[in-house]
Amino acid sequence: MFKRLILVAIFALCLMLISTQIVGFAEAQGLKDSAVAAWSFEGNFKDMTDNGNDGKKLGKTTFVVGKFGKAISLSGKGDGVITPKLVSMNEVTVAHWSKCTGRIGAWRVWINVDGWQKGAVHHQLYPGNQIGWSIHTNTPTDVQAKLLIDDKQKNKWNHIAVVYSASQKTVKFYINGELNSEGKYTSVGPAILGPARIGSWNGGGRDYQGEIDEFAIFNTTLSATHIKSLATKSLATILSGDTSVEATGKLTTVWAKIRACH
Repeated sequence: MFKRLILVAIFALCLMLISTQIVGFAEAQGLKDSAVAAWSFEGNFKDMTDNGNDGKKLGKTTFVVGKFGKAISLSGKGDGVITPKLVSMNEVTVAHWSKCTGRIGAWRVWINVDGWQKGAVHHQLYPGNQIGWSIHTNTPTDVQAKLLIDDKQKNKWNHIAVVYSASQKTVKFYINGELNSEGKYTSVGPAILGPARIGSWNGGGRDYQGEIDEFAIFNTTLSATHIKSLATKSLATILSGDTSVEATGKLTTVWAKIRACH
């Protein structure tokens, strides 16, 4: 009787681990399928998706040790990455790691579409150190997160994700995997995210000083679970569709125990 109870418990654990792997695989596949462009900056500006949206070096952008592998380092003097034209999107998620090292209290760009036409997205830091998301002709144009990237946040890595939905008329800010704030629109339109620049703007004067890593754009409103994955795993792991190696190892151990019970 005791062995039977042990067997039932182990079998239940096994099913739980299998379910975890299935959910993890579906989660990774969903992120992979919705990725429009992703740059991990591993010594290059290549797009990690199959869409061919490679970036181009701007200024004296260099590579340094980042949050995962390498990151780009920007001096605040005209450095950045030029990104190609992308289709407009009614739903979009932009996610990246950011470490601000200077120009506190000035305009600092994460990604700004060239110019300022209808639907153009400007995702940047304001002179008041607010994390912002702006879409030209939306009402309101600017929405801001609660966290300030100021002297207290200087030299710290933060994962930032912005989730925009034209159909729901909302924009959500996630900081380090947690929902930080949500804004509402009364008038909306599709978002344009390219051609653009990461870390700079072709209008000038808004150069980012610091490091940026794991920059990705998705054509959907990612869930809180997806955002948590982006804030804890590398893009290489997520976009490869790989599931948890640890869970696989535990599953093997469980099966061995089940066999031993017979």
